[in-house]
Amino acid sequence: MVQKISFHEHRSIIAQIRREVYTTGLLHEIDEFDEFAHHFALFNSAKEITGVIRMLRSDEVPRLELQSESDAQDLVFPQSGLIMEVSRGCARKSTTSMPLMQLAVAMQQYAKEQKAAHVVTKSGKRLLPLYQTMGFRVFGKPFYSDWFDDRKTGLLSIPIIYDFVKPGVVPAVAVPPPQQHEEEEVLVW
Repeated sequence: MVQKISFHEHRSIIAQIRREVYTTGLLHEIDEFDEFAHHFALFNSAKEITGVIRMLRSDEVPRLELQSESDAQDLVFPQSGLIMEVSRGCARKSTTSMPLMQLAVAMQQYAKEQKAAHVVTKSGKRLLPLYQTMGFRVFGKPFYSDWFDDRKTGLLSIPIIYDFVKPGVVPAVAVPPPQQHEEEEVLVW
């Protein structure tokens, strides 16, 4: 079962699961987006958290994580409608279920309930076919992520999008453009 959780109350378990699952390449267990994100947890039958995921809303943040990736500045995002970005999905290994699929389906349902026009995320090559069967499409070239040590691991992130709106329908919420910042200090936790 996937349920919304409080980031502040579950910060340590979120960081712990990310640390356990992302054994190579995670540069930030907690980042600047976590404070503003909607967090969700996957619970097992013993009511223990076995997976976590977060979602950002384009109407609540100045820029999405994907808009902040230095190697993905050429991505073209929809200019109207609510965009929800799914990121940091990870789950402990389970032999009885498909935890990443459960988290992905729950986020699609949540985005639909929130009247999102689009859902964006990034995928690795291995999980891309799973997302494509869910209706996602690639909307940019692969890139090395600033939040993972992709250059060292050689793993590229592939930007993908799911469109809830049909062509010609204009939703009401606009997407804020990415903000350009002078040299930003990056805090590593």
